[in-house]
Amino acid sequence: MISEDMKRGQELLEAHAERTLKENNVNQKDRINGMMKSEKAGCSYAHKTLTFAFPVQKWQANRAGTLHGGIICTAFDLTISALARFFAGENFAPTVSLDVKYVRPVKVGDKMLVTAKATATGRRITQLTCEAYSQESGKLVATGASVFMNVDTMKEKNKK
Repeated sequence: MISEDMKRGQELLEAHAERTLKENNVNQKDRINGMMKSEKAGCSYAHKTLTFAFPVQKWQANRAGTLHGGIICTAFDLTISALARFFAGENFAPTVSLDVKYVRPVKVGDKMLVTAKATATGRRITQLTCEAYSQESGKLVATGASVFMNVDTMKEKNKK
């Protein structure tokens, strides 16, 4: 049986994902966040995961005609940061590090599914991992790991 806390957590995570996508795709439509056209593909509060789907667009191709590695990194950052911000709550959550390992190319016209998982959600640091898969082939495209710092914005304002 799922506890009320787990149900509420799931509802909050789903609402957070929707808000994030609206911020990215509508409010920032002319910036890289919006140009990525990310879509919600799933989330699990119980497993601390969030999945966004990214259509692989022609403008994102490298000279070989496949998805540029920097765009894969951008998709990781958008997905991971959304999950890090969820666990940071009211705090600001800047990226401390993002490490990406590229496994295989993704073709234009495919869709890349990026799943972030929070592996440690401490008071000051959130650690996450990430995997990207080709929707078309189901094969692993890239993996990553990231660290975010939870900055108490009220404390920072009081220091000034």
